[in-house]
Parts: sequence; structure tokens; C-alpha cells
Amino acid sequence: MALYARGGEPDTYHWALIAAPKKETDETKAKRYHVRQRMYTEDGRSWNQWEYEELDITTLATRMILVRIMVAKILNWPKLEEVVRAVPIVQNDKSWTCRIWVRNAMASLAAEAGVLGRSVTDWPTIESSAKQYARKKKDQHRFDGEGDWDMSKVPTWDLIENKETIV
Repeated sequence: MALYARGGEPDTYHWALIAAPKKETDETKAKRYHVRQRMYTEDGRSWNQWEYEELDITTLATRMILVRIMVAKILNWPKLEEVVRAVPIVQNDKSWTCRIWVRNAMASLAAEAGVLGRSVTDWPTIESSAKQYARKKKDQHRFDGEGDWDMSKVPTWDLIENKETIV
């Protein structure tokens, strides 16, 4: 799972699922699953619409990614994709967000036998741990250029082992 920078209120993030091998190099490929709002304009009227997106990415720091939280070992990648693609997208509800989609995706994955191995799927634990870790990294000036950080790497917290794996 990952949190990305986004404008607005402090401590608000764009939430996404990322599936990647546990061991990674600079060439390691991953996949990002998320929903995002797109604005459309037609005949002088505009509207926003939530859309599901699935992208091949690297595990290096890109596109405003702040932190990753490792929450599960994936046992069945094709089934994971099948489950995630089926998570409903809600339109025309201002309270529905990418965070809710990730929460629902995690619940669906946890409910589907054989998809996840060792995992932490309790949403309150995931959400609070992710926010705390992002705050900790912000307080350490990980994102503002201060300090001696390898900015090509994404800070990563292993929630299963309860330890930082990439500073």
C-alpha cells in the first residue's frame, strides 16, 4: 500500500495499493492499483468521475509517492488482480475517496481465500500505521530535501514485522 502527496488539508493523502516483490533492486517492477478523480467537460458543463487505474511502475520513488506500507504477502497475483478489479467505485458521493476504495479493496482481499499469505488486514491498524509513518517521515524532513536521504528510494514500513525496511 502507498500514500502519495496531494494538496488540501494537512495529513491527507492519495491512497493506492502497490503489488511488488519483497526483494527489490533499482530495476524491480511493481503494479499500482488505485482510483482517481478525473474532470470532464462537455457542452459547457464539467463533472468529476472516479476511475480505476492499474499501472506498471518501478519501486523507485516516482509521482509524489511518500511512503509504502507492506501489509501482506501475495500468494496468488492473478486472483489479487481479479479481486481488486471488482472493487466497486462509487460516483456522486462527496464522502467517497481513494482511501475508502483502498479500505474496501483490502477487505475484499482479506475475505478471498488463497490470495494473501501472512498479512495485516485490519483497516484501523493499517490506516493509523500508514498515517503515523508518513508523519514520522515528514517530521524527519524526509520529503523537504533536508538531511542525507536517498531520494530514489521510497521509505517503507513492514507492518507484518513492525519494522522499517527502507529508510
